[in-house]
Amino acid sequence: MLFTEKQSETVRSRFPALSGMVFLNSAGLTPIPSSCRDVMVEMTQDLCSFAYLKAANWEKSVTKARQTAAAITGCSPEEMAFVKNTSTGVSIVASGLRLAPGDEVIINDLEFPSNVYPWLNLERKGVVIRKAKSSGGKVSPDAIAEQVTSRTKALAISSIQYATGHRTDLAALGQMAREKGFLFFVDAIQSMGAFPMDVKKFGIHFLSAGGFKWLCGPVGSGIFYCDKEKLEDLDLLVTGWNTVENPILYHVIDYKPKKNAQRFEEASGDYIGICGLGESMEILHSAGIDQIGEHILALTDYLEERLLSKGFQILSPREQADKSGIMVFAAPSGSTPEDMCKKLEEKKILTAPRGGGIRVSPHFFNTTEEMDQLLTALEEI
Repeated sequence: MLFTEKQSETVRSRFPALSGMVFLNSAGLTPIPSSCRDVMVEMTQDLCSFAYLKAANWEKSVTKARQTAAAITGCSPEEMAFVKNTSTGVSIVASGLRLAPGDEVIINDLEFPSNVYPWLNLERKGVVIRKAKSSGGKVSPDAIAEQVTSRTKALAISSIQYATGHRTDLAALGQMAREKGFLFFVDAIQSMGAFPMDVKKFGIHFLSAGGFKWLCGPVGSGIFYCDKEKLEDLDLLVTGWNTVENPILYHVIDYKPKKNAQRFEEASGDYIGICGLGESMEILHSAGIDQIGEHILALTDYLEERLLSKGFQILSPREQADKSGIMVFAAPSGSTPEDMCKKLEEKKILTAPRGGGIRVSPHFFNTTEEMDQLLTALEEI
């Protein structure tokens, strides 16, 4: 169900960038809302004018951001850490797991490199990386199951595939992980902020997501979830003064890592970025992630119907269970996706060439009128 006109006006008023463009690349990097900017500017001004004298306020803001991040992830704040990007969270898990030569990890052939290279890096240790094969832009639970053996220790997969828009059946994979006894990692950067997440319901052990896409936060911010029951399954390969239980007792050297996910925040963090991300997450949380997801799907359904009526080919899987906020369609004959996206950008309509076609990824701030603008532009090019 689409947002009402009043709801859309309220949401759009928060994003100044939208007055000068039709932004349809939330799977790439979103503009930040003005209140996110204001929070970060205020903190920067504090640093400029007061040095650390307002640090207590920063700590309160970080605590609130952690609570919001946990709420939209389905975990407790104790299971939530802040990281600088998705790759950092992937590497915490890939490098931290105690894997031996011959142990196996399952990935697939659609993943963005962030969720590939940290796992391939383990091959130097003799870890076997098995790659599930996609079909029709999908990675099905059956394709994953075909790769499971008695040596399988972990599965790493994206909640939504960046190049095709396929929405992973996380519940089915979580159940498989429970039954087969392997760990379950999810790269959630293409779904956090757009669709509901419940790590406990889905049986996810670890999750990482950068904040600059659907979470509408600043670059250099992100979240990392570690199931409290799996905390000790990860070796700490990066440690610092803030890793331990009593970090402010600088004169007491007592290496006892925190008993929560904050042990992964090894040193002074990016307070400004974290608090900016916290503000953006609060906007999404207040709007309702369920409602945001419904709005996004309604927009892509609207666009799909009209693209098909004009003879365009949809390349993304579009069965009900497969749909996401990412939809890829083929460029017209005689044009390349790159050329088409460049021409659309000249008309201030932002898309991206991905998956062999033109990728559109509307968010909760987009409208059907903007879908019509895209359609009109495609006819004019």
